[in-house]
Amino acid sequence: MRAYQKKQILDLLTTLHEATDEIHKQFVNRNIPAVINLLVDCQNAAVHIGEFIESIEGEDTRTVELLTEYHESLYQIAVKIETTDAGFVKQLKRELVTIESCIQDELKPNKIEVVLFPYKASMWDALESIWLAAKADPQCDVYVVPIPYFDRLPGGRLGQMQYEGHQYPDYVPVVDWQNYNLEERRPDVIFIHNPYDDGNIITTVHPNYYSRNLKKYTELLCYSPYFVTGNHIEEHFCTVSGIIHADRVFVQSEQIREGYIHAIDAFEKARNCVGLFGNVREKIVASGSPKFDKVINSKPDDFTLSDEWEKLIEKPDGSRKKVVLYNTSIGPLLRGNEKYIAKLRAVFRTVRNRDDVVLWWRPHPLSEAAYVTMRPFLLEEYSRLIEEYKLEGYGIYDDTADLHRALSLSSAFYGDASSLMPLYQCMKKPVVVQNEQPQDRLLVGGLWDTEEDLWFVTLELNGLFRLNKNARKVEYIGSFAQEKALDWRLYHTIHQSGNKLYFSPSSAGAIAIYDLIDSSFRYVELPLPKQKEYNDQSKFSKIIECDGSLYFIPLQFPGIVKLNLEDNSTEIIDEWIKPVKKLIFDSELGYFLNGVYDEPRGSLVLACFNASALIEIDLKTKKTKWKALSSDKCGYSDILLIDETYWLLALHKSALVSFNRAEETIAEYPINLEGIPADGFWQFQKLMYSNDSLYLVPADTQRLVKFELIDHSFSYVDDFRLASEQNDVPLSVSNPIGYFSVSSNTTDRIYLNDKQSRSFIEYDLINGSLRQESIVITDGDNLRDLQNFLIRAQGSGVDDANSCAFGEHTYGASLEALLDMITKPDHEPWLDKLLDRQVELLMSEISHPNGQAGIEIYDTAKRAVLKP
Repeated sequence: MRAYQKKQILDLLTTLHEATDEIHKQFVNRNIPAVINLLVDCQNAAVHIGEFIESIEGEDTRTVELLTEYHESLYQIAVKIETTDAGFVKQLKRELVTIESCIQDELKPNKIEVVLFPYKASMWDALESIWLAAKADPQCDVYVVPIPYFDRLPGGRLGQMQYEGHQYPDYVPVVDWQNYNLEERRPDVIFIHNPYDDGNIITTVHPNYYSRNLKKYTELLCYSPYFVTGNHIEEHFCTVSGIIHADRVFVQSEQIREGYIHAIDAFEKARNCVGLFGNVREKIVASGSPKFDKVINSKPDDFTLSDEWEKLIEKPDGSRKKVVLYNTSIGPLLRGNEKYIAKLRAVFRTVRNRDDVVLWWRPHPLSEAAYVTMRPFLLEEYSRLIEEYKLEGYGIYDDTADLHRALSLSSAFYGDASSLMPLYQCMKKPVVVQNEQPQDRLLVGGLWDTEEDLWFVTLELNGLFRLNKNARKVEYIGSFAQEKALDWRLYHTIHQSGNKLYFSPSSAGAIAIYDLIDSSFRYVELPLPKQKEYNDQSKFSKIIECDGSLYFIPLQFPGIVKLNLEDNSTEIIDEWIKPVKKLIFDSELGYFLNGVYDEPRGSLVLACFNASALIEIDLKTKKTKWKALSSDKCGYSDILLIDETYWLLALHKSALVSFNRAEETIAEYPINLEGIPADGFWQFQKLMYSNDSLYLVPADTQRLVKFELIDHSFSYVDDFRLASEQNDVPLSVSNPIGYFSVSSNTTDRIYLNDKQSRSFIEYDLINGSLRQESIVITDGDNLRDLQNFLIRAQGSGVDDANSCAFGEHTYGASLEALLDMITKPDHEPWLDKLLDRQVELLMSEISHPNGQAGIEIYDTAKRAVLKP
């Protein structure tokens, strides 16, 4: 018997109690005909209840026996009603109490009805293993009822109703939604995988199946997410309507469960609606996901291919081509617009000419609906692209509901980092996350300018490079050991001393040294600072050499590090930290970006990055002095010493500041040029001195500014004008204007990276010439060396499954590199080890990695409705 059925019986018993009270009332009033009618109604109700119980429990129950006795009592009372007294009412009440007690003791709920309401057949895997568990339970009647949905039209209107009941696997018995009367059946448990109700801007399920409506007809409304994720869940997934109304939300892991709880708590507090989601710690259950169950429990033999697809995959000699699953999702599609379609075309061009691989393109099932609703101006081009791809016949286009066939039968994953990625990482197969706009232009981060070459590191990838000034050819020299393959500004500054290049670590973990004679790298570990917590992604900025040592000027590292050039020994100078901390107004900005060596005084003079002060550190005594330059909250990005005067470039406002150390005088010179905001932050990044003028190198502005030391006037440098400005090229919305800084040793040339074009800028202060070029690697062998390093480096030092995936990069894990990787007869040992680690980590991150999450989910729901 189901709990709901027992409740129906008890509700009828309550009605009989009420009828008995009415019988007493009518008997007292001597309305005998009414009493007899009520007695007959009670008899009929007793018969109905008895038949209902026997239809469920069979014959010979004590409850039906008592109902039969109650029926006989009603008959005897009706026969003697004219001569009896009102005592019969107490007799009937006692019998009803006995029947009710027997129902409670005898008719224990031991049967449940479960209904699953999927809408997209391609998302059925979010529920399938729950259905399998319910189907295997003799105490459960389970129904799969696919429900209709609507695609939204532009403006949010509902389009034509869609129904995919015919697309489910043959082994799933589908019930037509029009034949399952929810109000009559009142299932004990309902499972859904769509939590959005009317909140989805692309599709919406039929309003009858919004969670707030389903909740009216079940004891337990359960949500099993249609997606899985990495180890982080975004708040907007956690606070939708379906989660408000659900009694249970079954998520993939304990970490994701905590993410839901944190997001809901924050949501309720921010909107002053604490308690809206109910008992969240009971509601959110770390059960594992049925989607993982499907991958874990599937085998290639479980799936079949059409003859057409078989012909694409099979080679003439009977061997099989490698298959790359190409996954495209909605988020990148909407962000990329035309560029995303261009990316699709580029991918197709790459694969079209290969005879050893097949591309299995599986776009997100709502891709076309997204174009209709949100990017209608691109719908025609996207549709044309699909048709071209199909007609050319070199790849598979898969818009079927069977996602897991593609997962199981492919050799590698390439594409967007959607919820398919964690599923794929359950298998020992490589994953490359596509870059929608891969770049081959290197962004120079720091350089050392020699007579013949520019030695440089980049902002984005791990490598030392050399640009020959005459040939303008880039050569990859090598990479820094134990560092990430792709990371922002591993090293900030390069400094040459003797035959060695020294590198100040920014996000890197050690000081690096490159020997120009024997072409070798060495590393010096950083000394441990007293302060353990700091931003280790921006450790140091400039390097200053004096008296046989290098001084690494800290941006975030809690101390200046002194490196002895004879023996590479290190020490920390940190006596200045306490007084400086009293001056700074924003600890997140760090300490210093630039400084100078004041040789006559034997001092380092540093410009505070987030305080209106100069700091002077005596290198012999380590004593610190400071000079306040302004009462404003203003830091400084650069400092120069010219004669007796320090010149500083303000960071938080558009101004130059001078400090005459002999006269102790301070002056401020606001930049009074049109287009330069007075209170702009990071408008300029660097000062250069040449021909009795200071040059203010632009950062978040476009123009180079000149300051005449003679008359203290500002002017724009007209020669500094990029090709994009000259040709009136429109600015990209996605990239702000301005320049990425390049740390360099030169005093007569400015080096920059243009943010818009990623081009490298060299401006000569002496003759006013400007060079704008793309820094790329064209040498094939050199490129392969870099790719091999970056690919292998990406696969080292992994600490979660996500980090086992390769990020696409022109000089690293490109699509071509992936194809070459998987078409080798066997995985290389490093890749084999990485993929083993990928599976191991993924399985450790999810609940029920044994493929039995569906069983756990079903059992949890069953216990909830059959609780004593």
